[in-house]
Amino acid sequence: MNPKTSLIQKFFAFALIISFLIINNACQTTTDKQEANPNNQESKKQAKQQAWDASTPLLQRITLGSEGVIRNVTWGQDMSTIAEKVELSETQPSVGKSYTQFFDDTDLNFVDITYLPDENNKVKGIILNIFLEEQDEVLDLTANFKEYLGSLYGNGRGNAKKIVWKNENTQVILEDVGTPKDPGIQLVFSKIN
Repeated sequence: MNPKTSLIQKFFAFALIISFLIINNACQTTTDKQEANPNNQESKKQAKQQAWDASTPLLQRITLGSEGVIRNVTWGQDMSTIAEKVELSETQPSVGKSYTQFFDDTDLNFVDITYLPDENNKVKGIILNIFLEEQDEVLDLTANFKEYLGSLYGNGRGNAKKIVWKNENTQVILEDVGTPKDPGIQLVFSKIN
């Protein structure tokens, strides 16, 4: 056997072994990430449930639960599958569907919930306009939402009137939209991408 041929064969054998090890390591890393992701999703879900459980009864009544983005609705959900158990709002937006949930029988304490569709009639935005009779109640609810959203999305950015939170697929804007006569806040949940 030619020594030159033997050297070339050893080189190719070495290159083949190195290639195999690199590919094997890459496959293992992908598998590890895939296996870790469900655990990460489960821990996020548990953290969201714990934050919801720790929130005030009014915030729980407004948000309905810890599933989905808010009110147990998910991005991309078909608009026809939204299962609101409250009445339709008196006025409807030109695009989407709006509901009103009253907190008592005064018509002064309520949330208007508007779902916005994309071009395929899938949920891409959710707006909550919350009005309460007393400014102090609005301030308390604002503080509760800041704490709740902070536990879900991390630190928000903004000022006393408007705060923005973001994660990989959702942006939330909490804004003071009240007047002295009608104190209230607005929460806008928008799908990113």
